[in-house]
Amino acid sequence: MSQLNLNRPDELQRDCVDDFFEDFRDAYEQCETTLIELEQNPQQSELLHGIFRVVHTIKGNLGFIGLFSLIPLLQSLEDVLDDIRKGRMAYDSALCDVIQLTLDRTQQWVEASIANEPKPLSATSLQQICQRLTGLASTDERSREQRIRHILGLLDPEHPQGLAITADVLPDTVSQSTVDETDQSASSAIAACRRLLQYYGIRMDADLEFFIQLIPALEQRHPRWLGRTARQLFLVLEMNRLAGNKESGNKVDTLQLAVAVMLHDLGMSFLPLNMLDAQGLADPTQLTVWLRHADMGASLVASSPRWQDAAAMIWQHHEHHDGTGFPDGLDGGDISEGAKLLLIADAFDNIANDGDRPEQRKISLIKALQHINSGSGTRYDPDWVGIFSEVIKLHRQHFQR
Repeated sequence: MSQLNLNRPDELQRDCVDDFFEDFRDAYEQCETTLIELEQNPQQSELLHGIFRVVHTIKGNLGFIGLFSLIPLLQSLEDVLDDIRKGRMAYDSALCDVIQLTLDRTQQWVEASIANEPKPLSATSLQQICQRLTGLASTDERSREQRIRHILGLLDPEHPQGLAITADVLPDTVSQSTVDETDQSASSAIAACRRLLQYYGIRMDADLEFFIQLIPALEQRHPRWLGRTARQLFLVLEMNRLAGNKESGNKVDTLQLAVAVMLHDLGMSFLPLNMLDAQGLADPTQLTVWLRHADMGASLVASSPRWQDAAAMIWQHHEHHDGTGFPDGLDGGDISEGAKLLLIADAFDNIANDGDRPEQRKISLIKALQHINSGSGTRYDPDWVGIFSEVIKLHRQHFQR
């Protein structure tokens, strides 16, 4: 079979790719529904057969459009499903995530190939995922669990189970190089933020390098913070870009805004762990301390004359449009534009990522969108809520990952 040129498709090739995506979307939606049903009824063999058929069909279609490099991944997943069908291992939530993330990366890989953009997985990661999927059923329970966690970490560095791998719990069959790759979550966070700064025209210097190096330590302070700096950077800087125009450029100074995003919860990171969740704030004394975190972070940043605007954004990032926020109870006209952006991004990210598994995150995304829109004109600036909605529409697939 001749391989399609996805970078410069003719009309026939474009039709083939369009047909693939139409079939893929149908198969993906079917698989998504079936996975949820299967978790509730893991003994239903017909559900397993259905997922197996979907993966088998996608694998065949990948060959048809010439993406042979992805076929080993789908074949390995097919082998795992076959082992589950034959009772060699049990289906569970971790395997559910493996299946769903594999299909997510498959879709992203095809889209990247068409757009001639970087692939979502490196060739090395792809090979390691296939190796760990192969023979999964033949390993003992403990080794299988660690293999699955490593697979999840390769498919999604922000996955809670994937990031939980450490050297002391890995089986002997996993090399030190594998440990090193998994432990690159810190460098991945730094690299992601660097790429975003570059994309939005921000040049690195000594201050920015120092701030970026703080990100892994800040994110590791709480499980739900992992990966959030890059997520919030993208949302805030994209909203700012969209709000600008050709004459005036970005609405808020991009450099000051980026620093405010990276450091806005610096003060919160010094609080006791039991105060980082809402359930830890029942004590009025604790609540008072928590309310001061913006003050602490802003004071640290304000010690440098260069970052006064960023410090003001950090100080005000819990102020509400209707004046009901803190620390000063400012209303819309007195709140810096950067702080208004931060408030939206922080709230959206906290709610949208409140869930460990893909289907939970999708429900959380819907709740986050509803929360922001319902707060327009009260908690949130209505103009920025409008811009936020535009960004979500433009990049919905990005936020659904």
